Amino acid sequence: MRDYPLAAVYTSTTNTGNLVNHEQGLDNNETATTVAIDAYISSSEFDIGDGHNFGFVWRVLPDLTFQDSVNSPTGAVPSVAMTLYGLANSGSGVTSTASQPVAKSSTYVITEQFTGMIFTRMRGRQMIFKISSNQIGTAWQLGAPRIDIRPDGRR
Repeated sequence: MRDYPLAAVYTSTTNTGNLVNHEQGLDNNETATTVAIDAYISSSEFDIGDGHNFGFVWRVLPDLTFQDSVNSPTGAVPSVAMTLYGLANSGSGVTSTASQPVAKSSTYVITEQFTGMIFTRMRGRQMIFKISSNQIGTAWQLGAPRIDIRPDGRR
């Protein structure tokens, strides 16, 4: 019995293949060079009520933990980017963006939960919330973030 799922990875540029363990560690170790994993999660479009009014976001409470993260070999602390995308109308495409980094500053293995606030200014009839990271040694878990949003007119 194996501890981790096994996968075959083929690299077309070098015409080589490797067997790798999935779900082991925090980084992509399928070659001799460790590479960060591009990790993200994005919400669907959301609005206030039935979408007649624009919404104004002024604060985000992340509810994020970096448990099991380690500082990278370059000394960078674990961090993620939280981004809000504003849309003027359904299907209109993104009309404004607000992005803030969220990091836990420390020189030791991270075991605490990040509890700070992000102050921002974002306006849109609909919005999309995204959290992403691309950093070696970073593990994060998103809880239930709170977005302070209020009605802000009809146009």
